[in-house]
Amino acid sequence: MTIRTTDTSHRHDAIATRSAAHQGDGHRPLFNRLLASKRGNVLPIVAASILPMAAMIGGAVDMSRAYMVKSRIQQACDAGVLAGRRAMQQSDYSDAAKTQARNFFDINFKEGYNDSADVTFTTSNPSGSSKVLGSASTVMPTAIMGMFGKETISIAVECEAELNLSNSDVTFVLDVTGSMNDSISVGGGGSIVKMTALRNSVMSFYDTLANAASGSNARVRYAFVPYSTNVNVGELIYSGTSADASKSGWLNGTGVNDSWNYQSRIPIYRTTTIDCQVYGGSQSIACPVRTHAAVSGDATNINRNRCQNYGDNVSFTGFTATGAPPAGTTITYSRYSWGGAAPSWSATGTRQCVRQRTTHVDSDQPTPGSSFAYWQYAQHTFKTYDFVRSISGNNPAVPTPSEVNGSTSRWTGCIEERDTIGGSPIAYGSNGITVNGSTQAHDLNIDSAPTSAATQWRPYWEDVYFFRNDGKSLKNYGGGYTACPTKSTLLANMTRSEVQTYVNSLVAIGGTYHDVGLLWGARIASPQGIFASNVNAPPGNGGSVGRHVIFMTDGDLTSYDFVASMYGIEMYDRRITDGSNNPTQLERQRQRYLAICEAIKGKGIRLWVIAFGTTLTTDLQTCASTGSAYTASNSSALNTAFQNIAKQISELRLTK
Repeated sequence: MTIRTTDTSHRHDAIATRSAAHQGDGHRPLFNRLLASKRGNVLPIVAASILPMAAMIGGAVDMSRAYMVKSRIQQACDAGVLAGRRAMQQSDYSDAAKTQARNFFDINFKEGYNDSADVTFTTSNPSGSSKVLGSASTVMPTAIMGMFGKETISIAVECEAELNLSNSDVTFVLDVTGSMNDSISVGGGGSIVKMTALRNSVMSFYDTLANAASGSNARVRYAFVPYSTNVNVGELIYSGTSADASKSGWLNGTGVNDSWNYQSRIPIYRTTTIDCQVYGGSQSIACPVRTHAAVSGDATNINRNRCQNYGDNVSFTGFTATGAPPAGTTITYSRYSWGGAAPSWSATGTRQCVRQRTTHVDSDQPTPGSSFAYWQYAQHTFKTYDFVRSISGNNPAVPTPSEVNGSTSRWTGCIEERDTIGGSPIAYGSNGITVNGSTQAHDLNIDSAPTSAATQWRPYWEDVYFFRNDGKSLKNYGGGYTACPTKSTLLANMTRSEVQTYVNSLVAIGGTYHDVGLLWGARIASPQGIFASNVNAPPGNGGSVGRHVIFMTDGDLTSYDFVASMYGIEMYDRRITDGSNNPTQLERQRQRYLAICEAIKGKGIRLWVIAFGTTLTTDLQTCASTGSAYTASNSSALNTAFQNIAKQISELRLTK
């Protein structure tokens, strides 16, 4: 079915309306009609936008390139000032340090990067500061902006590095054994005594930290433990040299009746008497020394042979001593006369017989008429109270008990260690340092204060030690080998002059007992130990404290059984070996020092190790904290090692 419209009037109205509209357009201007038209406008718009768009894209490209150049030159500038500050010696920004800074800059920024040119880099060190300032610049040609009149972009940056120091406690454990008197190469020609090189390096270390601390409120303290076969800590543990009454029981010798056993000698005094014994007759006779009353005997005289035997200590009835002689008494006989004749007898028959008797009474105390006879070598007990007090110049020296020449002694401050266990293995663990699993090796207890005679330290008496290498008690072999180094110090703020004076006082003496030095370095540095009040004294600036032990040695661990050390004379005292030589004394001391190293690190203390003129052994590397072991084959290298440690203790950082 088809539907058609029949409304002709409606169709005619629509046609009439369209016709009227076309008639109206004919009356508008052409330009207005173009503006109003939306057809064909893209091309002119694009043409008009080409130049602004090129400027925008070109600017973005060139600015991106400029940003890359600026970032790279900033990194190079930072690297340069960091290197220059690290190479800076104390407060001297030398030409060598400037060259180091330049080299690091050049490595990190090459001229020509993104077509850059005219590269400059300069550094400086403001007077009195620990900073190195730097500035760098370059010129980069543009790739697109040149068509708009911007042919180059200038780029400039600034940088700044500073060595800053936080609160730091540094304990030096320094090998001052006899070999430190040897000479060693300087490194660039010539030689120097090792001890002098050590002094110079410590001062260089001090200057580096002082420079790093300049302008800050950081606290830097130093302690020193010079060691050989002993350490000198007497003034640190004896209340007589300190106002700290808590130390009153730390040392044998603080009590008036205290004494200690030393491997030594004592003089023996002798009283001598001579008289005569007569066999036969009753008349008075004259002995060589003085006249004696006759000794009644058998009225019967004897012949020459019997008189000879009688004079040679043959006893006859009636002329033997009754009972044993007193202790220390010896009696000898010699023939004197037969019938009044001299010993060159020739007569025959029987006659009166006389022999001479010599009586020696020996004592360790002089008596009227006695004189020195000989030395008795053994372990002897000596009173220690007056000896310990003699460390103070206000108190008198004491007579040396092992001498008869009137000499006197003063305690210089070295010690014998407290009781230990002569065993192995020796190791550090959760219970501290143990010997064969026992915690009763008091000498290896780092933190506990003495509470008994077994845990007290004892005064080391240099003048009385003697050894007897044949094991006999009466044979004179002379004095024992002793060594007492310079006094140790607790952590303290020290001026440069004070440090210089201290290191100048160091002397080279004795053997290399690493365990001795590290043990007392640990005690002085331990925040939980006997000097905790000193170690934990607040720095006053609210900051934390970095703790460091610097252990320097010029030789391998040594161990001697004939030397008077902190352990006595091992040949006789047997404190470490306990009568056994398996493992050896050297091996046991090696285990001791390695266990002490672990204990130090276990306290959160960074342990630095420097092997000076000796091999950096596996043991020394094991002893050190991670990344903290150095070797120095000459004095220049020693100074460098100390410098590197000082710079790592300091915080080298960018400040701009």
